[in-house]
Amino acid sequence: MKALGSLLILAGFSAAWAGELRRWRRETETLFQLTAALEALSGGIRLTRTPLPRLFRELGRARQGVVAAWLTELAEALERGELLRPAWNTACRHLPVEDDVREVIAELGYKLSGDEMEICKGIDLVTSWLRKKSEERLRKKRDWTRQATAVCFSGAALLIILLL
Repeated sequence: MKALGSLLILAGFSAAWAGELRRWRRETETLFQLTAALEALSGGIRLTRTPLPRLFRELGRARQGVVAAWLTELAEALERGELLRPAWNTACRHLPVEDDVREVIAELGYKLSGDEMEICKGIDLVTSWLRKKSEERLRKKRDWTRQATAVCFSGAALLIILLL
């Protein structure tokens, strides 16, 4: 019975560790997808001068997951006649990223009006910041993984020892 309890505790801590690792990977992938989508948005504005609703829809088809849903939500809101800034802010609230990333992307909505150069400059600043954030996140990943592993399995080992 004690051995079964120990195995269950170890399995529970393993599941918690794996869940945190999945969350970490999902957020990191979302950062990369957002950066790529915003770079493509800037390119679409510069090169093709495509209207934003159609550009958001095309970019949404080229992406996957939450970034695709974000771009599709933006396109649908603009096609319904909503203003860009409120639609942008509403869509940004649904992004599963850290608060500082969400705020920076939401602020970009204010820079999406004006002439082409101002818009592209705003997008370029945000994508540059997102790239730095992604690089920082990757550097911290190894330390975080090591710490999370140590905490989860040390806690499980302590509980198993107490059970035995």
